[in-house]
Amino acid sequence: MSFVPIQKVTKVPLMHGEQRLIIATCEKGLVEDVNDMKDIKAGLDEIKEKHPNFVDMAAHEVFRPVNPKSVADPIPAVKFWHKAGKERIPLMESRKKLRVGIPRVLNIYTYAPLFNGYLESLGVQPENIIYSDYTSSDLYRAGASRGAIDPCFPAKIGISHVYNLIQEKHRKKPLNVIFFPMYDVLTSPLVKIVAANACPTVTATPETVKAAFTKENDVFAEHNVKYIDPVLNFADRKLFAHQMLQAWQPVLGLSQEENDRAVEVGYKALADYENSIRRRARQVMDQLEREDRIGIVMLGRPYHHDPGLNHEILEEFQKLGYPIFSQNTLPLDEDLLERLFGDEVRSGVISHALDIGDAWKNSYSCSTNHKVWAAKFTARHPNLVALEISSFKCGHDAPIYGVIEGIIEQSGTPYFCFKDLDENKPSGSIRIRVETIDYFLRRYREEVIRKRTAAEDIEAQLAAYENQLRGQMQTEAQEVGAD
Repeated sequence: MSFVPIQKVTKVPLMHGEQRLIIATCEKGLVEDVNDMKDIKAGLDEIKEKHPNFVDMAAHEVFRPVNPKSVADPIPAVKFWHKAGKERIPLMESRKKLRVGIPRVLNIYTYAPLFNGYLESLGVQPENIIYSDYTSSDLYRAGASRGAIDPCFPAKIGISHVYNLIQEKHRKKPLNVIFFPMYDVLTSPLVKIVAANACPTVTATPETVKAAFTKENDVFAEHNVKYIDPVLNFADRKLFAHQMLQAWQPVLGLSQEENDRAVEVGYKALADYENSIRRRARQVMDQLEREDRIGIVMLGRPYHHDPGLNHEILEEFQKLGYPIFSQNTLPLDEDLLERLFGDEVRSGVISHALDIGDAWKNSYSCSTNHKVWAAKFTARHPNLVALEISSFKCGHDAPIYGVIEGIIEQSGTPYFCFKDLDENKPSGSIRIRVETIDYFLRRYREEVIRKRTAAEDIEAQLAAYENQLRGQMQTEAQEVGAD
């Protein structure tokens, strides 16, 4: 929160000797003139460009159209098909006009490129894949009255996002399908983990949402919208293809062959997106090391990329000049992993750089596993600090609070947290906390990072001098031998 006495001429009439005091929780409240606000915004935009926020970038880039090549079967001539084949033809012809609504919640923040690639490659037009709006107080309140479930906020907003699709998106231009899959087993780059399951609450959310819209009257039927919520296993590609075929065949008139091809397109789109954002994250990390600066890693679940769930806390740090990373955008380059984890692998502490067995044995929850590994990564990187984000009632985060904090602080790396976040956004308190953390980090940079860099430079100079002396001695010895 900022308290700013305004010295210049103000539009508010003042008595002689009086000053106007503005109390504001954001930059917009600090000025009363639109031109001054434009200057502030221009300055903020410049800071954001210099210090990328990969949490915000991921929250937007993940939903972009993929525009893949078509892998759909050609529409066959009617005369060569029996009755079942003739029923398939209208479904194939309707793909270009089919409008699919998808709630912008939960693990869609990871798998949107896969679904975009899958649907687009089968002929669904990119502009007809409609995501609900980003989470906001207005969106939540508008749909909250539909249900009485009270799990964590990320799951609770599922009802509001489906309400947004029906009442806003569908009203403007009718939807044919709402696709809200139940995430069961997720993908993971980690090795030797017990499993990679989604949170059970997250998995079941589409079913609880369906109940909210069908218990008293079937809202989907009233709006002529088909609700599809298949259980999906992303780790077993063959099983995933079967599950997608069962879900989409009645809607798209799929053959198994084109479904399999579309699944491959989807996985490639997901890999391309992840490789792209991790590559850019690596470039920024390398820049931090060259310039002795600090970056912040958000230790949070994929849906904490949603600005309505993270309360834009990361943006506040970005405005102060900190690049922001998340556990889903950390680079996996072999040379970097070797530098951070190589000694532990060779000593046998862990079997691989992507092994978390030394820190967390109960590794069955995918996002929990990734948070533990990201904490290890952050603790070992000299220019990163940790900021843990957690939602109220998160049953998977609660057991690892101490684990995460221990991993970070054992290395001397600063650790901060914003826990128990829910639908309430205490903007003033958040701002004060952010500014306090910023003050600490500026001192940390001066007292630790620059001293450490200076010491490393001295060691490098000494090593170079020793090598020079060693070379001179070898030269002199050779000359004596020649004599």
